[in-house]
Amino acid sequence: MHPAVIRFNNLPAIVSQSAWSEASDKARKTAQNRTALVKHWLSSGLSVDKARTALIESINSGLVTPAIHQAVTDLGKVPTRATAFNWVNAYKLEGVEGLLPKHKGRMPAQPKWAARALELYHCINSPSFALVAEDLKKLGFDATASQVRRFINSMPHELGPQSPYRMGAKLYREKHKDFIIRSTAHIAPGFIYNGDGHQVDVYVAHPKTGKAWRFELTAFQDVASRCIVGWEISESENAIATMTALTRAIQTHQHIPSMLYVDNGSGYRSKMMSDDCCGVYAQFDIEVIFAIPGNARAKWIERFFKHMEEHVGKRFESYCGPDHNEREKLKLLNDVKKGKRALPSLDQWIAEFKAFLEHYHNSPHPEIKGKTRMQVWEEGLIQEQPAIADFVVLPRTKVKVARGQIKLHKRVYTADYLFQFNGKELVAGYDLHDDTYLVLYEQTGEFIMNCRIKNKVEALPTSRIEEADLKRLQGQEKRIQNQLSEKRARADQKRVIDVDAVEELAADVDAIPEIEPEVLNMDLSDFEVEHFEAAQANYQIDLGDLHE
Repeated sequence: MHPAVIRFNNLPAIVSQSAWSEASDKARKTAQNRTALVKHWLSSGLSVDKARTALIESINSGLVTPAIHQAVTDLGKVPTRATAFNWVNAYKLEGVEGLLPKHKGRMPAQPKWAARALELYHCINSPSFALVAEDLKKLGFDATASQVRRFINSMPHELGPQSPYRMGAKLYREKHKDFIIRSTAHIAPGFIYNGDGHQVDVYVAHPKTGKAWRFELTAFQDVASRCIVGWEISESENAIATMTALTRAIQTHQHIPSMLYVDNGSGYRSKMMSDDCCGVYAQFDIEVIFAIPGNARAKWIERFFKHMEEHVGKRFESYCGPDHNEREKLKLLNDVKKGKRALPSLDQWIAEFKAFLEHYHNSPHPEIKGKTRMQVWEEGLIQEQPAIADFVVLPRTKVKVARGQIKLHKRVYTADYLFQFNGKELVAGYDLHDDTYLVLYEQTGEFIMNCRIKNKVEALPTSRIEEADLKRLQGQEKRIQNQLSEKRARADQKRVIDVDAVEELAADVDAIPEIEPEVLNMDLSDFEVEHFEAAQANYQIDLGDLHE
């Protein structure tokens, strides 16, 4: 059974009570006065319109009974023609109760097709009222689209046109359900950062190719002050951009947050970041809270991204946010391809973004009145400085020492006396930009030594970031090649095979039957030979004539 039907069957029954018993004395008095006029019109033997006109003439001439005159006086005036007809019809249907002020009539009984209509209307494809009515008629019910519409609109909100079964439970919860108001007044600045990635809604020229490109902005926001403490730009959300944005915030402000509130993206859940032994969180003893999947509105930084696009993104013609002009965007991209117009550069966007951050940080704080975001940050920050002020944060991973060597990322590293750690599992910190060295640590975090590169595989880039870019490029080339092969296969008509013809050719062929040669029995003595005499010439030839 459909969940909407179950909810409909569990609705509390409406007990029909007498409207007259629940009405006030004033409402009853009004109904009695209306009843007096209606009875007077019906007893006159005239139509309602003529009876009403006759009543007006009688009142003007003073020829009216005291009861009718008192009823008109209490009502204030003689009702209009339309109201008079409504009163008469209501009195005929429901009696005196029908003439009570604001009386909505008796509760109608639910139609026989109610449960079936709810099941059809709340199916996954969200059909219209007309389609539901058509399906009900096919099932033998006499229902029209207007009847279905009135019935659905009379249902509670969770069974109406904007029910969770039609618009989805997640969107219904975000749009119609109650929400929790969170306060950050009790949180000290610098205690917890909120991090997230956002694909910027602006097309810029790619720094290398010059083509239209949308980049990823990874940012960390202090929850208490709302200040953006660190940010990084990348091709897409990844662990390197996350680590760079976080460590840049630590190095710039000389402060390590106690907690992080991030989502479950690959940039935050990666082993480089979240490993219990070697991850960046473990290096700085940061406790991480991962948000509930699908609950993006719980993160404070989402409001910042919306505010940022409003004040930065919309200043560029290449803006492509949810409320952009699709036709103008396509026209712009087409002109860019033809070389008629140019896209903004990444540096232009960064300059606009930095100017916005300056204005944003010096704007009033949304919760603390009379102070800006920057004032809240500077006045309330209690710095937890890193152990080393000038540091380079190295991603870490576990390695094993064998024969005085360490193999990592297709590279071999060695150091003096490294053989003394043969067979042990250590922690190696590696530089993303320079692969000529490693820094070895115990699993508890104590420094051991620096290792130098011994050799590496040919054609291996020096920078691990370049190596990652190369792998990404190879993957893109492979995907493009697969798409090209698929398009060629679809376009090649020779590859279209007639299955019936192939099956006919592959079917077993019956062998040619062996035919016995036909033998004729003949006797040579049966043949007769007839002798013919040489035919004599019928004319004479003179040989002498030939010589002449």
